[in-house]
Amino acid sequence: MKNSVIFAIFISLFFFGCGEKMVLESSGTFEESDSSSQHNDKDEVSDDDEDKNGSDADRDSERPSNDDENEGEEDGWNGGGEDPDERPDSDRPGRDEDRPMQDEDYPVNDDDTPADSDGDGVIDSEDGCPLDPAKKEPGICGCGVVDSEVDTDKDGIPDCIDNCKNDKNKDQDDLDNDKIGDACDEDIDGDGVKNIEDNCVKVANPKEWIGFSQKQPDLDGDGIGDACDEDIDGDGFLNGNDNCPNKHNPDQLDTDKDGIGDACDLCPDDKTKTEPQTCGCGVAETDRDGDGVLDCKDNCPDDFNTSQLDSDGDGTGDACDANPYKKDNDETPDADSETDGDAGTDSEIADEDQETGSENEDDLIPDEDSAGADSENEDDNDIEMP
Repeated sequence: MKNSVIFAIFISLFFFGCGEKMVLESSGTFEESDSSSQHNDKDEVSDDDEDKNGSDADRDSERPSNDDENEGEEDGWNGGGEDPDERPDSDRPGRDEDRPMQDEDYPVNDDDTPADSDGDGVIDSEDGCPLDPAKKEPGICGCGVVDSEVDTDKDGIPDCIDNCKNDKNKDQDDLDNDKIGDACDEDIDGDGVKNIEDNCVKVANPKEWIGFSQKQPDLDGDGIGDACDEDIDGDGFLNGNDNCPNKHNPDQLDTDKDGIGDACDLCPDDKTKTEPQTCGCGVAETDRDGDGVLDCKDNCPDDFNTSQLDSDGDGTGDACDANPYKKDNDETPDADSETDGDAGTDSEIADEDQETGSENEDDLIPDEDSAGADSENEDDNDIEMP
C-alpha cells in the first residue's frame, strides 16, 4: 500500500513537470539550463539553441512589424500579400459605394434613406415643392401658395400673381421693377416723387439742391422736367438741333462755325477749341519736341528738355541757350568798343571845331554892306571943315 502511494506521487510530479515545461516552451520564456549541455567553446551554439532561435525567427517573420522596426515605410505593413491601403477604393471593404449620393438640395435621413422634408410621401429629389405638403408642382401661384382662379380686377391675371389685384393691367407693366404694377403704383418711375407732383411722371427726374431747396430740374421753368423736356432751354430749338441745348440762344449764332453756339462756346473765334484749355484760345495745344511740355509753355519748344532748366532765368532754357549761365541782356561792351566810342567822340568834336573855325574865318571877311559903310565913313572923314 505504501509503495503504491509513493508511485502515484511520483507519477503526478512527473506529469506536472512535463506540462509546465510545455507551457513555458510555448510562451517562449523557457530556457533549458542543463550545465552538462554547455560546450567549453562559448562561440559555438548547440543544435537545440539553433532550433530554438530558428523557430523564434519564424515567429517574428509572421508578426507585423512596428513602425520603429520598419522605418521608411508609410504604413508599417510587413505581412504577406498586397498592402490593403494600396488597393483601389472599389476593392477595399467598408467603403460607401453602396450608400446613396447625398446632395445639398436633397438631404438624406440618418439611416441613409432619401429625405421627405414636407412629409407628403414624395422624396425631396422628386418633389417640385419639397417644403409645401399641399403641392408637388408649383402650379399657377407657386409653392407655398394655394392655387386659385380668383381674379378680382377681371384682367385675366389671377390675384396670386397679379401685380395690381384691384386695377386692370393685363400687360403687368412695372416701369421701376418694384413689383407694383404701373396701374397702381403711386411713383411709376421710382424717383421718389409721387406721380401727382412729378414733372416727369414716367422718366426718373429726382430732386436736386437748387439754390436753398430741393427741386426737380426744370431749366426753362415750363413745368416739364429736364429729364423729359424736348427743349430744355426753351429757346424754340429742340435739344437735338440746338447748338447750345442747355443755354438759351434763339439766334443760334456760331462765329467759328464749329457747331457750338457762341452762347456756350468759351472760344467763339477758335474753331479748334470750345474752352481755353492750357494755351488759351487761338493757340494750338502742340508739343513739337515731344518732351511733355506744350509749346506755349516750353522754354525750348524745339529742344527736348523736360526739366525746363533755365539757369540764368532769362526765359530761354539751358537746352537752347547759347550762354545758359549769363543773361543775354547783361552783356557789357569790351575795352575796344569803349575806345572806339571815345575816338568817335573826339572826331565829332574836331568836326564841330572845324565848322566853328570856318565860320570865324568868314566873319573876318567883311561883306559888301559893311565895306560900303566903311567907304562912306572914310569919305565923310575926308570932308574938310570950313
